[in-house]
Amino acid sequence: MSSELAALEPVGGTDAGRYYLLDPDVILAVPRPGYVQSGEGATRSLIEFDRIVHTTGRRAAIVVMVDRVVSQDPASRRVWSQARPEETRCAQALVCSNVLSRAIGSFFLGLSRGPVPTRMFASLAEARVWAREMVETHGGLIN
Repeated sequence: MSSELAALEPVGGTDAGRYYLLDPDVILAVPRPGYVQSGEGATRSLIEFDRIVHTTGRRAAIVVMVDRVVSQDPASRRVWSQARPEETRCAQALVCSNVLSRAIGSFFLGLSRGPVPTRMFASLAEARVWAREMVETHGGLIN
């Protein structure tokens, strides 16, 4: 993963991790290893995502490397699953390639019906293809 990240343009971050431009209108979120997500952390991350996306004026898909997250509390799930008046996301892809991350991703998807299409993937490559498709069909200008 680090060699892949070296080729990507960093576009922001918080104490939770970094954001990278994966493709036009596709932002990769890479949490720091062992990250425990709280409601406050999720809020800060989404505010930073909004800041990044507003620089283009276009909605973006977010691809999250859940493999690095060790837990996510109920408040953080609510942050990511609530509809917002000026939605900047057009899709959420969760990369879950180990047992723990698959459990976190499944729990999130089972409890949350988010405001944008959300799917879980075993690899970054699969998530990237889907995210690009979602940008084509659900992206566009921020309302």
